Amino acid sequence: MTDIQRALLGDHEAAKRLTEKGVLVPCPFCGGEAFVSGQVDRKWIECDKCWIEGPTMENSRAARLAWNTRAPIMSAEEMEMLEK
Repeated sequence: MTDIQRALLGDHEAAKRLTEKGVLVPCPFCGGEAFVSGQVDRKWIECDKCWIEGPTMENSRAARLAWNTRAPIMSAEEMEMLEK
């Protein structure tokens, strides 16, 4: 399972790894590609398809982490079972 798949299932460690690499997961609403937007002192992530915006944060890294972090939909045990 990839870190993107894990992040979409709510694995916060996978979301952190992707954030550090500068990777954005697809839009949670339409699956579109996301990009960093904002001003000098405020950043947020937008979807290039449905134009939904993530929360406004103080920098790009914080905006990416907020976008990449999903609410867990599976327990750690269930995630391990998927990998087997």
